[in-house]
Amino acid sequence: MEPRYQTVAQMYVRLQSMIRQRADTGFRRAAAEAVLQPRNPFEPQKRHLPKQGISIGISVFLILALVFLFFSFHPGR
Repeated sequence: MEPRYQTVAQMYVRLQSMIRQRADTGFRRAAAEAVLQPRNPFEPQKRHLPKQGISIGISVFLILALVFLFFSFHPGR
C-alpha cells in the first residue's frame, strides 16, 4: 500500500476543519476566559459575569472619558 500525499492546500483545509470542530480552542474562547468569570458546571444556562478587575477598569475608563468630554465641550468662563 502506497502512502497518499496531500498538498499544502489540502492540509490547510483539513487543519481548519479540525480546528472548527473543536469548541474548546480559538481566540474567542481565550478572550472569554480572560475577561469573564468561569462557568458554573451546575448552572450551564446562566450568563457569565465579567471579572471584577475588568468591570472596575471599564468603569474608570468611562468616567474619565465623560470628564474629558464634559470639559472639552463645556464653555469656559
